[in-house]
Amino acid sequence: MKDNALAVANYFIELAQKENKPITQLGLIKRVYIAHGFSLAIFHKPLLDPRFDKVEAWRYGPVIPSVYHSFKQFKANPITEKTVVMNWNEEKCMPEFHTPELEDKQAQDIVKMVWRRYSKMSDSGIVTLTHRKGTPWDVCYIQGENQQIPDEVTESYYKQIVDAFIAKQKC
Repeated sequence: MKDNALAVANYFIELAQKENKPITQLGLIKRVYIAHGFSLAIFHKPLLDPRFDKVEAWRYGPVIPSVYHSFKQFKANPITEKTVVMNWNEEKCMPEFHTPELEDKQAQDIVKMVWRRYSKMSDSGIVTLTHRKGTPWDVCYIQGENQQIPDEVTESYYKQIVDAFIAKQKC
């Protein structure tokens, strides 16, 4: 199965649980988006499956609707379990349930990097970060509408961050 936003979200939950750190829906959605941005910038490869996942500019920043709807029952409370999805088994004529897992090593490395960098940041801090002037959210957001944030815009923004980091390391 191709990696998708729910597999990325579940991997963040796994990392948070290993460190016994709470993670909320808001923080999870933003971290999944940031990891997607870094994957685009570094590997030119999305972490999201375009068949199921898209990024939209909502009032509180970039949102992946599939992640939002899978974890919205937690509201502002810490997420206590990974999400499970249902597939229909045609042969058995019944549903099958599974937990999306992030299997790609590069994707895991990106998520770990984002977790190390942003795990200590509060939800309000991460919202502020994704709302800065010039961010993909800022460029695409239209009040009262959920506009899609194209991967090209996200990749360009996160490429600037990666390039600035590399340039700083050379000094």
